Amino acid sequence: MARKPAEQTVNRKDILLAAAKVLYDKGYHRSKMEDIAAVVDLTAGSLYHHFPQGKQEILIAVLSYGLDEMSDQIETVLNSEVRVSERLRQMIHLHVLGITSNVSIGAAMVFEIRTMLDIPEVREHYVKRRDRFEHSFREIVQQGIDQGVFRPVDVKLFVRMMLGAHNWVGVWYREGRGLTGQDIADQMADWFLTALGANK
Repeated sequence: MARKPAEQTVNRKDILLAAAKVLYDKGYHRSKMEDIAAVVDLTAGSLYHHFPQGKQEILIAVLSYGLDEMSDQIETVLNSEVRVSERLRQMIHLHVLGITSNVSIGAAMVFEIRTMLDIPEVREHYVKRRDRFEHSFREIVQQGIDQGVFRPVDVKLFVRMMLGAHNWVGVWYREGRGLTGQDIADQMADWFLTALGANK
């Protein structure tokens, strides 16, 4: 099959999902532009048309896509009017279901993040996005503590443990094998809310 020319419209999301799958299968250092291009039926040269800086730029885009899309949804819930424990439950569900719906991006967030943070010119750009996401969870936990709904905890440590558990789901989850994404989200929400004393 002939590969698409660079000027032909290619959905950016399709490229990012293809890149996430290649990164998931091979890892950043073993992946090549040709591998990613083949998945979306492009030549490597055509892929450079979309990402002139190559594999590094694609990795940044993959991780940023996952964070930005999820952050917007999380902040909508954070700023809603429902009670604090229900908002945290919804935020956990959004995060876990977002990961189980695309484990390639979820796994990239775990395994490729060190590669990204080792690149000085992109570290600050990405860290701001990550901190925005983490801050939403810290804010909701702190609100719950301030309202007396959650027991006092080290908010920073608790949230990092919680998000770490969520992110690791992308490493081991396989659709159609055992629990569904919804099952996992339900149980994790129950566990973390119980740990905060909200399910008494």
